Amino acid sequence: MPTINPSILAHLEWLGFVQPTGLVVSAPALVSAGAILPRDDREGQRLLLSCLSEDAAGRPFIADFRQFARTVLGWSWSPRGYAGVDGAPIPPELTVPLPDYGEMLTPDLAVRERDPAPGASPWQLLVLLVPPDVDFDRPWRGAGRLAWSPHSRLERLLRETSVPAGVLCNGHAIRLLSAPRGESSGWLDFRVADMRLTAGRPLVAAL
Repeated sequence: MPTINPSILAHLEWLGFVQPTGLVVSAPALVSAGAILPRDDREGQRLLLSCLSEDAAGRPFIADFRQFARTVLGWSWSPRGYAGVDGAPIPPELTVPLPDYGEMLTPDLAVRERDPAPGASPWQLLVLLVPPDVDFDRPWRGAGRLAWSPHSRLERLLRETSVPAGVLCNGHAIRLLSAPRGESSGWLDFRVADMRLTAGRPLVAAL
């Protein structure tokens, strides 16, 4: 029986834990792209824990996504690489007006593509932040009359703007949503309560 590459096994481990819906990433593709995971990411978990607070029920959550992204993910928040930050507001091409509902779909943050291919979107990721008590998959009213779930809002944004992927965060979980043009969407959730466990270190590394 052929031996499976240990680097692929490391990705299969965390993918099996989060149970993606649809196709988001594959273990061989991640390894081919150079994403080699440490199996015991203590430092990554330490950084994650430094960004957590507790809600009234004692559940851990990310209170400040910007601090979390800077500390754990290494995002610089430079105006050259991001929108929705000082000096770089969200551009009009990343907003979707819905006049019938009196609402405008717009991301809270956006991440630029470093080297966009010709004809491809210059943006690689849109970020939508919702309050901690909001379920990703249940109808939610924002400022207008639109009663769509946060997931539906983000997917509509991605489809309309041709950005291939997005992130939802309600503090308790981070959802990575993949919506390639002309293909079905897929998603997976990184839950904060799981990532703070010792057994959750592979999840932190994968994130």
